[in-house]
Amino acid sequence: MLFSSLDHRSSLALLGLLLAGCQGSPQAGSDKKASGIRPPRFVEQKPQEKEIDFGDDWDDVEGLLSGGEQKSAKGSRPNPENVPFMAPEAPRYGICLATFIDDDHEMGGREYIQRIGMLLPTMTDGLSLHTESDHSKVLYGDFKGWKDPDVGQVTRSLRSIRIQGRQIFKTPILTEVIPPRDPNAIHPMELLSARRTYPNARVLYTVEVAVWGDFGGGLLADNERRRLAQEYAQSLRRAGHKAWFHHNERKKMSTVTVGIFDHSAIDSDSGIHSDAVERVMSQFSARLVNGELLMEPLIPKDPGAGTRVQKPRMVEVPKL
Repeated sequence: MLFSSLDHRSSLALLGLLLAGCQGSPQAGSDKKASGIRPPRFVEQKPQEKEIDFGDDWDDVEGLLSGGEQKSAKGSRPNPENVPFMAPEAPRYGICLATFIDDDHEMGGREYIQRIGMLLPTMTDGLSLHTESDHSKVLYGDFKGWKDPDVGQVTRSLRSIRIQGRQIFKTPILTEVIPPRDPNAIHPMELLSARRTYPNARVLYTVEVAVWGDFGGGLLADNERRRLAQEYAQSLRRAGHKAWFHHNERKKMSTVTVGIFDHSAIDSDSGIHSDAVERVMSQFSARLVNGELLMEPLIPKDPGAGTRVQKPRMVEVPKL
């Protein structure tokens, strides 16, 4: 059994609190659909209209945007290639019971766990809270992946739980989450480190020049994918480019980018790139995919129009 019984009066009171928490926390399949696990914002996006705010670090950023080396008020930095890389933790899988998306989402999630623990004490050890910048999820269990044979039985058991005849968990669903990174473990050549350097920046861009991924083929292991991207980024740095690597563990893709640019990297009206961005793009004739050129149609809906080499693309620097 996943739960033990309480006296009538206590269970009714706790049930009211628990259901009130659920109503403010949309779940998958409800009228207000849960947001789900959101991928890092490592995609092409329209530039924000608001001005970027670099605080007191504008001089450092200006050097970075112009293609120069980053300045440091604390003296010279060690060679990034000599800093060991700590691979991020593998994704974990749990059954999502509730998602909180308001301003106090973490507090709401913790209170929800406390209510479940009081109402269903035997579930306490299996509950956990996963928090990202804009939402928190209450998870139950720890599974091996999407095909874990235990998921079905546990999900059915959760759906069957009723207190005073009322169903507690209407739509429990297996969910993949990425454990949060320790900011101190972020490598100086990781793209995320740019966000650590300029935490007040509202938007930062970079030019994506290469990507590695298995793409469902089962031939490129995660460690090899990361190694290839990191070595390519290091080779570009030795050649004088301000290169970075980024590992998207949810998509199982690793990318290499060049440069860091502010809001002026693209004109919001015309979509034209700034001269600084164009200078970077002019040095890279193609966006490599697993080390090879990728051809794309000149006209997406007209295969007969011919193909061209896929060009580098400007993307937003992901947020921590």
